[in-house]
This record gives sequence, structure tokens and C-alpha cells, in this order.
Amino acid sequence: MLWALPLEGQVLSDYLSQARSGNPRAQYNAAQCYLYGWGTSADSTQWHHFLRLAAEGGEHRAAEQLALHYEHQGIGVLASYWRGEPSTLPYDYTYLSYDEGCYYGEVRRGTRDGYGIYVWDNGTSHTGRWEDGESYGMGYTSFAGARLYCYNVSGANGPGAIILTDSAAHFAGVEGSCRYVGYLENGLPSGTGVLYSREGKLLYAGPFNGGRTTSTDSGAEDYIHYRWTTEQLSSGDTWEGESYGGVRSGFGIYRWADGSWWCGFWNEGVREGAGLYVRADGAIMTGRWDHGELTTEE
Repeated sequence: MLWALPLEGQVLSDYLSQARSGNPRAQYNAAQCYLYGWGTSADSTQWHHFLRLAAEGGEHRAAEQLALHYEHQGIGVLASYWRGEPSTLPYDYTYLSYDEGCYYGEVRRGTRDGYGIYVWDNGTSHTGRWEDGESYGMGYTSFAGARLYCYNVSGANGPGAIILTDSAAHFAGVEGSCRYVGYLENGLPSGTGVLYSREGKLLYAGPFNGGRTTSTDSGAEDYIHYRWTTEQLSSGDTWEGESYGGVRSGFGIYRWADGSWWCGFWNEGVREGAGLYVRADGAIMTGRWDHGELTTEE
């Protein structure tokens, strides 16, 4: 039967025409072919694309597979959405579908505006505040095994950016580095920035261009008291970020044991400046902190 779950021996060509015509069952089957490489090369982007279309078309198997995927990715609000669970969010969130992905969050006049999360079919996602369809203020992006936190950016450009990469990552000219704090252009380190090793040692402080260091002088001696530190608190909370002389100063991420987390700037051990707070249920809030207290919303 053509619309049964694809098995080995069945191929993508059996489903692709109907899938492109909008048949949810065919879209689900095409997604499985891209997932397992049946009659085509395995392709996670095409898998997510057709699975999303099938779920939007009412295919319950696709909705559950998407929910499991988002749950694994830590995107609980979308997992709950696809399971039809009642929302506990304090905002009026709306689901929007696009050719390249989907958005779940606040909307004004049919476009992204407010707090929400955008997930591209290629696996990239962005959580934070939006204005007129563009990311703005404090934000959190996950892509290609890396986590990117940005302040006052659109399209991964601007100041206050930090990249936490996987264990194998490094930047050109500084082997073993895996944490970057500084300016970005088109998602790559450009301008002034600082690199830390996985162990938290300061490796480089200076100029970048297109993701590459541009000076043979590491500049680390000017920042000799800075480290990237990680703390496990007795409460079950964790913290990681920059410290100066053992005191939280610079950029950091605090995670509570209940699953909520906050990322932003610190000064002499207290939150100071811009920050993004994400509740365990996915509710989002951005704002500015003064001596550890929230003062004004961004």
C-alpha cells in the first residue's frame, strides 16, 4: 500500500510528487525516506521540512515525531504545541509557517513581533525578542553544534555575542579554543573579541576578520585575570561565564535546577546590563538589570 509507513525497498520517488502537491501522508512518508536514506541520500533539512508540512496538514504521526524532536532539542513550547497540550505561557503565542521553517510566539499584524522562537528546517533556531519580523535585543541561537547568544542583533551581527561550540571546535590561529566573546558579522567573529579554551584559559584577545584571528600577538597578557569558569551550586543550579579575579564579570549563563535559565552581563558578581530570561515552560523575557535587579524591559 502506497501510503503505509515506508519500508526498505520503497523509495522517495514513490511519494515525492504527491508530497509536493500537499498530501500530508505522502509528506510524512517522504520525510521518513529522507530520514533513513530510502531511495535518496539522508537529509535532515528535507526530513524536517516534509515532516513539518505533514504535521501542519494534520498527520498525527508527524506531529508526534516533531514533538519528540523538539523535546530532544530542548524546545519544550513547540513539543507541547504539537501534542496539543494546554499552554501555560503568559503570552498569546501563535504558530506561523514559512517556506524555510516555522515560528511560535507573539505576533503583530501577521508578523513576528514580541517574544518567540523561530526554527529553520536546517536545524537552526532562535529564541528571543522580535520586532517587525527581525530578531532584536537579547537572543539565543542554536546552530551546527554551537550555541550563540547575542545582544541587540539582527542576522547574527553586532556586539555582546558569545559562541559556545563543541569540543572539536577552534578558531583559525588559536587551536583548542571553544568559547568566543565579542563582535560578529554574518555570524562570524569580526572586530574585537576574546577566546577561551575548554578549560577556561584565556587564549587570545584582539582583532578578528571573517572568523579568523588577525594578529600574531595573543593579547592575553592584558586580560591575565580573566577566565571562563563553571560552577555547580549546592542548590542544583549551574553557572558558566567570564570571571575577573574569581568574581563573575562579563558574559555568563545561569541555569536553575527547574530548567529555567538566564544569560546576560555581570559586573562584580551581580547581573548588570542586558539579559534574557527563559522560564522552564518556554516563557521569555528580556530586560536590563541594575545591581542585580530588573529595571526596564528592552
